[in-house]
Amino acid sequence: MGITNTISCAELAAIAAAVIHGYSHIATDSLTSLHQIKKQFSHPNLHRHHIQGDVLQSIAKSICQSPSPIHFFRVKSHAGIVVNGYADALAKKSATTYSDIADTSI
Repeated sequence: MGITNTISCAELAAIAAAVIHGYSHIATDSLTSLHQIKKQFSHPNLHRHHIQGDVLQSIAKSICQSPSPIHFFRVKSHAGIVVNGYADALAKKSATTYSDIADTSI
């Protein structure tokens, strides 16, 4: 895996895509991503040099500009939720298969 192409990166990119495309209810099993988004709001300067800082800024900006509230839900991972398992498989494939060529910018 490349240093910038990780499963965490793919999880944040998926959340960013959902927010940017106007979804108001977003479920994820990535507690790390949820904590990073929260931290972006409470301490934005701490992510200034974060490897995914641009994605976190994009998420925060989109949330602030959203005409309606955005609700995040944490789902339990590896609990047999079919769609979640599919999303995790895609994230892993993206992070491992395209590590040299993937553009993860939003």
